[in-house]
Amino acid sequence: MIGEVKKIKLGVITFDPDDANDVTVQLRNLKTVTAITEVFRIETVDHNVYFGELIKYDSANYVKLIHGVDTSILFLQDITVLYPYEKGFTQRFSGNVGLGYSFTRSSDFGRLNFDGTLKYISQKEEISLSASGIYTMTDTSFTRDNESFSLKNNYYFSPTWFGTLLLTYQRNTELGLQRRYQEGLGAGNKFITSKHIYAWARSGLVFNQEKSTENVSTGTLTEIFGQLQFNFFRFTKPEINFDMAQTFYYSLSQKGRFRNDGETNLNWEIIDDLDLNLGFYNNYDSKPPVKGNRKLDFGIVFGVNYSF
Repeated sequence: MIGEVKKIKLGVITFDPDDANDVTVQLRNLKTVTAITEVFRIETVDHNVYFGELIKYDSANYVKLIHGVDTSILFLQDITVLYPYEKGFTQRFSGNVGLGYSFTRSSDFGRLNFDGTLKYISQKEEISLSASGIYTMTDTSFTRDNESFSLKNNYYFSPTWFGTLLLTYQRNTELGLQRRYQEGLGAGNKFITSKHIYAWARSGLVFNQEKSTENVSTGTLTEIFGQLQFNFFRFTKPEINFDMAQTFYYSLSQKGRFRNDGETNLNWEIIDDLDLNLGFYNNYDSKPPVKGNRKLDFGIVFGVNYSF
């Protein structure tokens, strides 16, 4: 096959043949590949990152990598991420968007949920933007029950260690939170990059400005945070992606206050780039902004996701 190598991601190569639609092949079924007109960014299971060209190698399931004046031999199944680095700015973006809706006539209300992510990856940086929301609608009202928005910038000092800056917005009326603005910084490590599992952790400080549903505002509150994120993927049929993130906060400004935000998602691909999504979210606050409000909020959301 002759054409364009578009990417390798999580065990699958996407190839654009001349005069044909895109083809996806599992790396374990690929003999070799040659791509000498582009410089690729390549990430492997042993935490190495390379920039170079790909040359055919005689042994099956291997490829030769030319990077600068050096040459390396790579086992194709050890490549976890590959994309053309010198392509246009827009080629470094990826993401997904999802939407779900439920309605019951007996209670005469509907529930709308959405979520989306957008990522940009360069040689040293990884920027991610995510947003989600849950809304309740009736004939006479529209309520914003749960909202979140986050912008994170990871700068890699090595293939696994990174510094992180973050900005977030949150709303959860069940816990008495009208809005929370959050700014933070910290460091993290990508400690698992295998063929089927990604996992990383980060920790640092965040600064919060909160306003309760009773319109009571706080000053700036300081918290220590720790986050663990885990991603499992399988590209044999059916293609499944399982993603879990849990973040824990301990307040330095309010004695005895502990918070937890978490999200778990299961995506099942039904056709190319279109997934069924089942999600679970959890929020806990030992001292919610409004006294007497619930300390724990959780829910299950269902929708359809489009990946790009």
